[in-house]
Amino acid sequence: MFGKDGSKWKIEYDDTIYKVYDRRGNLAGYLFPEYGDIEPKEKEDEIIGELNKTHGQVNEATLLLPMFKLGLLDNHEGMDLDYVISSLEASGDRADAWKKWLHYNAKSFYIVGAAVHTAREDRNMLSIALGIKATIMLGEKEIRGLLNPLLDKLQEDGFL
Repeated sequence: MFGKDGSKWKIEYDDTIYKVYDRRGNLAGYLFPEYGDIEPKEKEDEIIGELNKTHGQVNEATLLLPMFKLGLLDNHEGMDLDYVISSLEASGDRADAWKKWLHYNAKSFYIVGAAVHTAREDRNMLSIALGIKATIMLGEKEIRGLLNPLLDKLQEDGFL
């Protein structure tokens, strides 16, 4: 729910992961809890569902967020060289801004690592996966409480 706790974010549990939505209802990212080795494997989905329902805890998760859009791939027509250079420079500036943001903020938000991936839905979009190591209580309300400060800071600093 939006607003009850002043949050700008909505968290929705969906099949082992949490989807993060902004106030306008746009998908802003995903949180992938690290459930560890669950045995027996044939009951993994059931056990994970129960962990989330009972607000179990995990010690790690990955927050996947959009990083920036390249706008250079899958273009079937030739591109102007100046456009390509400008696009690459802008992308480099954005990547550098993320690096600096992580340098100054990672510790405050329990971020222990970051990796960049090509988004599945859009090869021109790069996503950043932030590894979070903390005691993480599962459940939509609890995940929203954990992520609110981080998401608010990223939005305030122009990254979301």
